[in-house]
Amino acid sequence: MKTTMYMTAQPPVKGAEQKGTEPKMLILNPTSAMPTGPALDSPVPGETVKHILLGSPGAIRQTIHLLHSLRYSETVLWSPVLRVEEPLVITPEQGEAMSLLRKMV
Repeated sequence: MKTTMYMTAQPPVKGAEQKGTEPKMLILNPTSAMPTGPALDSPVPGETVKHILLGSPGAIRQTIHLLHSLRYSETVLWSPVLRVEEPLVITPEQGEAMSLLRKMV
């Protein structure tokens, strides 16, 4: 896999001169191992993770395309956007865990 590079600019520090405020480079290597800790279990080979996007149809489509542009998932692998008419109950299987991220788009 190739290394991904991002250019970032440091915010100015009060009282500091503006010289040397060139953007700094952050290098991410996607092949490096994910950090693990005592609370993190190693995934089982072939294990799947279920992603659920909840929001307006436009925000869902935008997020699907963002995940595609980040090379995380293909847009054709997502189900069609379905309008939820009634309350939704998510029932995990025994032993499954869940994490939720709320983010404004």
